[in-house]
Amino acid sequence: MTAQKNLQSSSLPLSDLMLLSQSGSIGSAVVEEMLKKAKKTYVESRHNQAISQMRSTNKYKNGKWKTYYVGDTGRKEIIRDSEEAIYETLFELYKQRENRPATVEDVFNALMERKRDQLGRSQNTIDDSTRYFSYISDAIKKKPIAEVAESDLRKWFVKSYMPTMPREQALRKMLQLLKQIFRYGMQMKVCFSNPAEYILFDDYAKDCNLQKKTDEERAFSKEEIKLLTNYALTRPQNPRAVMSIFAAETGMRVGEMPALLWDDISDEYIHVHRQQIMEKASRVFSEVSYTKDERKHPHNGRMVPITKGIKQALSLAKTLPGESKYVFHDKNGLPITKESYAHYLTRACKKLGIQISNNHAYRIAFNSRMIECGLSPADRALILGHAVQTNEHHYSVSDKRRLADIKSKML
Repeated sequence: MTAQKNLQSSSLPLSDLMLLSQSGSIGSAVVEEMLKKAKKTYVESRHNQAISQMRSTNKYKNGKWKTYYVGDTGRKEIIRDSEEAIYETLFELYKQRENRPATVEDVFNALMERKRDQLGRSQNTIDDSTRYFSYISDAIKKKPIAEVAESDLRKWFVKSYMPTMPREQALRKMLQLLKQIFRYGMQMKVCFSNPAEYILFDDYAKDCNLQKKTDEERAFSKEEIKLLTNYALTRPQNPRAVMSIFAAETGMRVGEMPALLWDDISDEYIHVHRQQIMEKASRVFSEVSYTKDERKHPHNGRMVPITKGIKQALSLAKTLPGESKYVFHDKNGLPITKESYAHYLTRACKKLGIQISNNHAYRIAFNSRMIECGLSPADRALILGHAVQTNEHHYSVSDKRRLADIKSKML
């Protein structure tokens, strides 16, 4: 009995155990029982679907065992006479899957797992890569990665991807992702070359969508901000409405406002140094102690000077129902989620007939307001929380709606 227990707790491979059985060192019944346990453990480490005994008026189904197996062709129902038979079937299916050549999709999934668990990449980064990967055709995804040739990828670009007219940034990200997948495949030793290595951005850039949004399509005008503010003032007990006013006065990001604490506010400045993030897979919101521009290089956030408009918005925030350490909170004191605020803003814009409906339009408008105040690019970048080059390239607009004001000043 002791020998049997030692064998059951050993790490001998199944082939060695079979050899011991054939030599008569241990009984075949012992080996068979150990194999059953090993197979069950193997299946349970891979199978996340319920295994249950059926209760049915159907004589064929009643008393049998059932589960679902999710494979390359989708979800498949498995019904067997016994629980043992279910595990045996699943064992064979999982072994077949693991013994087949790794596909492009297999390596992509392994790469995302590594980025998340070993490199500490954010869920947003994983979701972004997953979205780009979804554009790739199944003919490439399901193909053994070692068999994918450069010509396969180029044909897909010409026939499927480029006809969608992706923007230049999307094309760059797609090429970057493909190269990462094959590079990781080489690291895993499941392919021996990178067929995406010599596919260049310039090869397909001419077929990109080069149309850019006009400045009027990116920022709220003064009239639109006034409409949104008046609309919000009719809902002073709604924390999302107050956030809308606050966004117009501070230019803060959508994720920064929900994480703002009363302790972050002094008599003269707002200390912006954290943000709310959401794990898209679980839709769970949490806070991190850095802003968007600080993820790689934390520098204790930034300071936003408190103006008359900000004071008025903060006064409204102090009257919100409930008590909380958060500036923007519900009646139970919990922070408002950035998602619910974004939904509020979208509905408000739609109701008011405003075409833009995102918080970023407040940031760009706020930058324009600072330009009118005579602030330098460096000063504006400091308050908004990004590099001067970023501010000049993405935030400074030449809004044609301001021409009337300019004309009146020139006359």
